Amino acid sequence: MGMSRRLRNTTPALRHGWHPVARSTEVGDEPVAVRLLGEPWVVARLDDRLAAFADRCPHRLAPLSAGRVDADELVCGYHGWRFVASGECTTVPALGPGTPPPRRARAVPAWGVTERHGLVWIAPREPVAELIELPEEHSTGFDSVWLEPTRTTACAGLLADNFLDTAHFPFVHADTIGAGEDTAVPPYRVTPDGDGFVVQLEQVVANPEDPLVATGEHPLVQRRWTTYVYRPPFMLRLRMEYPDAGTITSILFCLQPEDSGATRVYTRVLRDDLGGDADRLAEAARFEQRVLDEDLALQERFDLDGLPLLGDDGEPAEEVSIRADAAGVALRRALAALVDRHTPATARERRVARRTADIRQARR
Repeated sequence: MGMSRRLRNTTPALRHGWHPVARSTEVGDEPVAVRLLGEPWVVARLDDRLAAFADRCPHRLAPLSAGRVDADELVCGYHGWRFVASGECTTVPALGPGTPPPRRARAVPAWGVTERHGLVWIAPREPVAELIELPEEHSTGFDSVWLEPTRTTACAGLLADNFLDTAHFPFVHADTIGAGEDTAVPPYRVTPDGDGFVVQLEQVVANPEDPLVATGEHPLVQRRWTTYVYRPPFMLRLRMEYPDAGTITSILFCLQPEDSGATRVYTRVLRDDLGGDADRLAEAARFEQRVLDEDLALQERFDLDGLPLLGDDGEPAEEVSIRADAAGVALRRALAALVDRHTPATARERRVARRTADIRQARR
């Protein structure tokens, strides 16, 4: 058996990915402090441009988030040093007018910062995958609602795995989406798609949100066509089509690995069956929050500091997987590939050496 590896919230390879760090509405006129991969960052709107820096002034390492925004510059609150979006320092007040800042006086910018789907995203270094798409965002007839961002002690890798897992529905979600669901998971397809993948399956499930269930015109248990889209490291989209009810629900589920024991969860729900009704939209959000709360109640009890990846021999080292876990195995493969691609050669060589030693030991 290969040596176990786990993907933790602070695994350095995760720097090569897009991560949500705030709702767009959370970043206003002042700098905002955020945590990502165990590190402090600051996000600010400098004129019409988003900027993100490591949250330390190069002068005395004061948090830049304790400063302020002045037009297109971020001003450090400690000594008034000024930085533009590139990280270049334009002014050092203590040097007096006309004296250029020291050459090393630069804030450290992220590789990329952008705004998409109502979220602010940071890529600390060049990402392996593009931002996930959300086609329903601009489709006619869809209403959109956000759940309040939720902070949990569960790690991002385990939460992504849970989102892709359908076998837990009858057990964890017996009071919501899993009611009356068959415990057997039929075979389904996992199709590679760039650095991520797409999962497609057909199920028979409870659809308590169909209003015609209450009137008896539709059965509670209905057909559902489900499509998951995954982009590394923690960007996921779920589209659920109920052909009997003629409705579509899409869920954007993205994770911010803040620290070793903290993950922030962003959930956006888009539905085409609510007709702009604010009350029904609020009720849809409450229902999805109940589903998320059921998941978090269990995930927070896991005694794991990260998602188990494949061992050095390419096989699961800690877990036993079955056919129903095909999506979760694909997730582990994608994240293992990300880690391997951005792990220094010396570390890879040590793993190969350990694997070789294990094989030799087994042959004796």
